[in-house]
Amino acid sequence: MIKLYRLTTGEDMIGAPIEEGTNDTFQAIKKPFVLIPMQGQPGQPMQIGFHPFIPYTKDEIIKIKKANIIAETTPDDNMINAYQQNTGSLVTPKRKIIT
Repeated sequence: MIKLYRLTTGEDMIGAPIEEGTNDTFQAIKKPFVLIPMQGQPGQPMQIGFHPFIPYTKDEIIKIKKANIIAETTPDDNMINAYQQNTGSLVTPKRKIIT
């Protein structure tokens, strides 16, 4: 189940909470993304950008201190669909050199 979190830093984060790695102090979240509001073209609605919570890690699961989570909610269907599109795996074929 995908959840939307508000952190003490003011960031909104979306991800899938998991039991493994979760304890009284930490919440383990798989593929967490920070939501960044971005201004579109003039007259167009605000857009939401998805950026990895920690962009330079290989880890898919990040442990967040529970004390830093202000609120946990269920995102609306549009947000869930956008999250799933951003976390989907695309397999790109390896390039072959023609000789």
